[in-house]
Amino acid sequence: MHQTIITKKHCSIKLNTSSSEGTVFKWSNAMSCKYKIKFRLLKDGKIVVESISSLPKELQGALKEGEHVDPVLALHLVFNNIARVEGENGAEIDLAKLIEEMQNSLSSSALLVLQDLMKRGRKVAPGATKNDLVLLGERIVIHVLDEDADIGVEELYNMVDNAIKQGYRFVVAIVDMHGDVTYYEVTKTSFPKIERSGEFI
Repeated sequence: MHQTIITKKHCSIKLNTSSSEGTVFKWSNAMSCKYKIKFRLLKDGKIVVESISSLPKELQGALKEGEHVDPVLALHLVFNNIARVEGENGAEIDLAKLIEEMQNSLSSSALLVLQDLMKRGRKVAPGATKNDLVLLGERIVIHVLDEDADIGVEELYNMVDNAIKQGYRFVVAIVDMHGDVTYYEVTKTSFPKIERSGEFI
């Protein structure tokens, strides 16, 4: 059984990636912080911006009161003590519960990579699929794969090509059986067609 422990000031999360019930999160210790943003977690799982007292520069225009916010961005802001989340009954939603809500939008491996990036101080947003993340302000797309995952050359080439055409660098994050993450930057390689002719061979 592998556990990843993330410490957030006086708070911690234990992530059990070997549970028969799937990914399990456990929360310990209380948290007391001054928040700039308050979110509301609705019964349907969506998160709404309830109030904003101030916004970090990089989020100017990205969040507006009354609008929905992506759970990955909400998690990043909660993790960094910028925001708090409350349920419809007004009770605070802890970080572990928020992560559980995100399991429908990100794979378990992508959640591990997300947490690793947050520990490194990176600003992360969701990508196009449950296995994709984007580093905000860095124009980097991260595609998450388990170490035993199969991916075709053409599929990988198309992902790299699409990222580069949109002005992004493309990074593959490999998650091993112990939950450790290794990052590889992938650049586009051209395979020109070789015409058959008597002069070639």
